[in-house]
Amino acid sequence: MEKKIAKKATQHNHLVNAKFDMSTYEMRLFIAMMSRLNKSDSEFSECQIHLSDFMDKATGGKTYQMIKDACVSMSKKVIQIESLVEGSNGNMRKQFVVLPLMAMAAYQEGEATITAQFNNKLKPYLLNLAGNFTQAEIKQLFRLKSFYSYRLYWLLKQYQTFGQRYIEIEELRQILNLKDKYDRFQDFKIKVLNVAKKELKESDMAFTFDLEKKGRRVVGIRFYFATSGLLKQETDSNSRQQQLFGEEGDITNQSTAQVTIPGKLSLHTVLAELKLSNLQINRIIQRVPADDIYKTAYDIGNTLRDNQNLNPAAFSFSEFQRRFFPK
Repeated sequence: MEKKIAKKATQHNHLVNAKFDMSTYEMRLFIAMMSRLNKSDSEFSECQIHLSDFMDKATGGKTYQMIKDACVSMSKKVIQIESLVEGSNGNMRKQFVVLPLMAMAAYQEGEATITAQFNNKLKPYLLNLAGNFTQAEIKQLFRLKSFYSYRLYWLLKQYQTFGQRYIEIEELRQILNLKDKYDRFQDFKIKVLNVAKKELKESDMAFTFDLEKKGRRVVGIRFYFATSGLLKQETDSNSRQQQLFGEEGDITNQSTAQVTIPGKLSLHTVLAELKLSNLQINRIIQRVPADDIYKTAYDIGNTLRDNQNLNPAAFSFSEFQRRFFPK
């Protein structure tokens, strides 16, 4: 019996931030396969994907060759995942894992379906997810045409409740596996950012963005999401920061313990949920910009969910120290 197609796709956030690339057809096949996964699944089974789910109309032998090429290409895809894990000495260490995406993909000429199966090594990232995951509606994903739009959709969706996300250019280029592609930022902006912005405009993750620079060089991008009320006109790249911070990036003298960006919990509440003491909370709030607190707290929460034997307060404060209070 054919599986019921799910309305939502769910990925572990390590997979959301993994490094890989695909063509548009491959991306659509990937989404279609995720839509065949059920909450009760403990193993990946072979699934039947109708060609109309991921391909435009083609005729004659051209269809067979295109599907054959897609099967070969997908069988070679690998996912590169980097995460933090606890080392043997108790300190957090980076872990780098490379996993094949597919166990198999097959197509018979003249048939209307492709048979495909995920590699079982991906189970921790797609099945039985109890936390540290992101969900997206399948209908939203299938509206997209560009692979970069698909990746950016997930990257922004992960931070939806935070209203914004800052990503360094080099980190984003690595996630998108661009290598030597679009080396000039203007090309990157036209081919990746502007295309994604146009496609996501009609989705639930419409966004605007500001560019952060060092001198004349663009070093990072700050995305703002419509769903949080932070979507804004891109007329003044510093307007949002000037509302929240002083000239040196310090929080302005408004009741700092309750500084909050629209749609978010107060800083004090966010830090208290990490089991930090009031003394630690006040020190962080006084010295760390608000948006950096939100991002760091989110990252810490993900790590704590993946490593439940960690002491929340000790790990949380040590992570803030590592990032913002260098010796």
